[in-house]
Amino acid sequence: MPNPKPNCQELTNLLSALKNLKPEFDLAHQEALVSHDLTKIRELKKQVESKIKELEAKMDPYNIELRKKLAKENGFGFVGNFHDGWAKVEKDGRCFYVDQTGKAINGEKYDEAEDFSEGLACVYRSYEYFYIDSAGERINSERYESAGTFHEGLAWVKKNGKYSYIDPTGKIAFSAKYDEAEDFSEGLASVGKDRTYVRAYRYINRTGKRINSKTYDSAGDFHEGLAWVLKNEDFFYIDQTGKQTISEKYDNANDFSEGLALVEKDDESFYIDHTGKIVISEKYDEAGGFSEGLARVEKDREWFYIDRTGKQAISEKYDTARDFSEGLAIVGKNGKPFYIDHTGRKIFDDEPYF
Repeated sequence: MPNPKPNCQELTNLLSALKNLKPEFDLAHQEALVSHDLTKIRELKKQVESKIKELEAKMDPYNIELRKKLAKENGFGFVGNFHDGWAKVEKDGRCFYVDQTGKAINGEKYDEAEDFSEGLACVYRSYEYFYIDSAGERINSERYESAGTFHEGLAWVKKNGKYSYIDPTGKIAFSAKYDEAEDFSEGLASVGKDRTYVRAYRYINRTGKRINSKTYDSAGDFHEGLAWVLKNEDFFYIDQTGKQTISEKYDNANDFSEGLALVEKDDESFYIDHTGKIVISEKYDEAGGFSEGLARVEKDREWFYIDRTGKQAISEKYDTARDFSEGLAIVGKNGKPFYIDHTGRKIFDDEPYF
C-alpha cells in the first residue's frame, strides 16, 4: 500500500530525533580525536541516515522522486507506485514489475498489468487474464476472459461469459454466477443478473448472500458507508441495509470520496456531503470526484483542479485531465499528454501507457 500522508506531529518528531543526535555526535567526535576510535561515529552515522530516509519517505508518500529516478536510470516510460514491494513499469510497450532498486520480479513481460493487491496481481497476455504472486508465479492454471484485482480477499473473474468470485488460491469462493460483477468494498459487492430485456443489480456479502430483496437498474460500490443506486431513472444514496439515507434524488451520482460526492441535477454538477448538503456550490460544465484531496473540473472548455473548499489548487489549466491516483494525474495540453504531481509539476514527459 502507498505510504500514508504525514501529519505535522510525525514530521516534528522526526526532526526532533535528528536534532537530538547532534549532541551525541559532537561528544563522539571529541572522544574520537583522543581515542582514534570511530566506532561510535559510524553508529551515529547509520542512525542519521536511517532517520533521513524515514523523513524523505514521509515527505514523499507516493515515492515520486524514486519513481522518477528509476524511470531515468532504466528508460522506463512509466513507473507506478509500490504495492507489496513491487511497482508496475512500462518499457517498449510491455509491462512488468520491479522492486525499489529497479530489479525485475522475473523475466516475464505482459501486455497489461495491474498493481499488486493483497499479495497478487492480475496480468494480461496472449488474450487471457491470469494472476501472479509476489514471486511472479501463477497462482493456478486458469485463464480468464476478464478479471479484477483482489479486494477484501476476493476477486471477480469472467469465464464462458459468466462472472464469479475467487479466493487468493484461485478457488471459486461461492457457486453463484452473474452477468456482471464489481469489486468488494466495505464487505459488499454489486452484481447484476439478466432478466427479460433488463439487467437487475443487487448487493451480496462475502459469502454470496444477498443483503436484501431489493434490485436496482444500476448500482455503485460502497464508500464511506454509502452507495449510489439507480431506480426508475432516479439516482439516490443508500446505506448497507438498503435504506435511502439522503432524501434528494439526482439525475446522476458518483461515489463518496473524502466526505464528498459529485452529483448532477437539472444540467448542473455540484458536490454534496453525507447529509445531502451542497458543500461546493460553484457550478461546472463537467467534473470528477475527489481523489487525494483534489478534484478535476471543467469550465469554458478548460480543465483545472480544485481542493475540498472549491478553491483552484493548481494554477495551470489543461485541455484534458484525469483523477489523481498514487500521487499523479494524466493531463493534456496542446495535444500532448503527460503526468503531473499535486503541485502541477510535470513528472513523466513520455506519453502515458497506463
